[in-house]
Amino acid sequence: MKIPPRIFIVLTTLLLGSCSFLQEEYHSGQGVETVITSASTLHKQAVLSLYSYLGSDVDGKGLQGTYRGIYDLQTFASNEAIIPVRGGDWLDGGLWLDLYAHTWTEDNEACENAWLYLYGLIGQCNNSLAMIEAYSKQLLTEEQHHTYTAEVRALRAMCYMYLMDLFGNVPVVTEAGTSVHNMKQSPRSEVFNFVWQQLQDALPYLTDERSNPRGAYYGRITYPVACFLLAKMALNAEVWTDDDWTDEEHPDGKTILLQCGQTPMTAWEAVKYYCNAIFRSAVGSELCESQTECFAVYNEDAKENIFTIPMAPAMYPTRFKNLFRSLHYQHAAALGYGGENGSCATLETLDVFGYGTPSQDCRFAITFFAGTVRVNGRPLVLSNGDTLVYQAREVKPVLTGTPYVATAGARMHKYAFDAGGIMDGQLRNNDIVLFRLADVYLMIAEAKVRNGEDGQTEFDKVRTREALALNMSIQPRQATLENIYYERWIELMWEGWHRQDQIRFGKYADSPLDRYLTVFPIPQTALQTNYYLTQNKGYDD
Repeated sequence: MKIPPRIFIVLTTLLLGSCSFLQEEYHSGQGVETVITSASTLHKQAVLSLYSYLGSDVDGKGLQGTYRGIYDLQTFASNEAIIPVRGGDWLDGGLWLDLYAHTWTEDNEACENAWLYLYGLIGQCNNSLAMIEAYSKQLLTEEQHHTYTAEVRALRAMCYMYLMDLFGNVPVVTEAGTSVHNMKQSPRSEVFNFVWQQLQDALPYLTDERSNPRGAYYGRITYPVACFLLAKMALNAEVWTDDDWTDEEHPDGKTILLQCGQTPMTAWEAVKYYCNAIFRSAVGSELCESQTECFAVYNEDAKENIFTIPMAPAMYPTRFKNLFRSLHYQHAAALGYGGENGSCATLETLDVFGYGTPSQDCRFAITFFAGTVRVNGRPLVLSNGDTLVYQAREVKPVLTGTPYVATAGARMHKYAFDAGGIMDGQLRNNDIVLFRLADVYLMIAEAKVRNGEDGQTEFDKVRTREALALNMSIQPRQATLENIYYERWIELMWEGWHRQDQIRFGKYADSPLDRYLTVFPIPQTALQTNYYLTQNKGYDD
């Protein structure tokens, strides 16, 4: 069909959030019409507009920052954090208890939200690719066509990576106008191969520039971001190429061959290959002196961050509610914020950090609030006259009726407090950190050890970094798989990776009968609207 020289494109926000990206340059939203007359306008509408949806101000949408979506499935279905029932608070129909106890069902709200959000963004990516094709001959050079397409395909591949991780066998939809309601599932291994190939195809056309500093590529997928995704894919290849995750057998990473450019490599070699490609890129190989720089109020230039969700209260409505959800009401109020007195560390997390012991990890104090709460150096006195003390070890799933209903649990303290934050501190200047270099070093260490090599150098870079910044000694620790697992827990706490790590290290299912829980159920609403879908094993009884 011949495309008229001037047509109107209406961008909708169906199933997605209402936030917009780089608002000073363009506007997107339901009912907004833009005439596509130049390559620049097409780029804004077909490529940049997609980044509007990585964060959101609507719960269930976005990769991080809101409630009842992807982040909550990754965090509260792991054993790193919990939202206990606190009297009349946080019961929410059993949502948070179900995540903690692994008793969710196919009508779980967070599962449904994650499914709808990811397929909604995939649909937007498919529409963008169709738009690029429609205008390519009129407006784009061959190079522009390749670069625009590569960025969108890489973003879509990332969405499928999350879907594959969360739900296993999922439909692969690649054409605009094709509804997920009419598509059959692909085996998990086929989804893996699709994502791998899409990222491989995109790499040659992605800029080598960093993504996180403010500038032309701020908050966008660039070559280092795609390499991070490929390294993460290879790291989890044993899990994600397994089409029956309910048995006790899975592929061996030493025998999984992955095409890396022109060369086939084992999964562990591929991890190292793409991590080292990040080091050779504009990101470089330097960690910040302290991880606190990664989560500072103005963290756009933190050299360690690889991919973030841009935040600015006056520009983006994207919310970051994780701190808001965690802090005691009066603690938050003393900081000029709002708080919901909810999420906290589990007892397992306290033990991993060595809380309260002579060997307590120095990162505990920059990751959690625990014990007596101080604001501006003074103990915080509650309205009843008591000093606020977070009783870290009194946490349990139901606190109702205990003396610690409001005070149990060590609370989130990873992102610096922004005095310029608004909406109870939910709209703030700290960019939401998705990928960073510490994870890259730990991926290399793990891949080396799994491959029979020595991963000590990379392990120590992360493990000793904070102690060096504080001029503290730290007990040497060997880079074994067990220790790498615990190091990832400590370093990446609150960052949404721990469920994935538990599964990869074989620490998620309590027994072989529980292996089906390593994926979530296909949402009931999806099954009702698509009779081609089959429920995941274990949930189909």
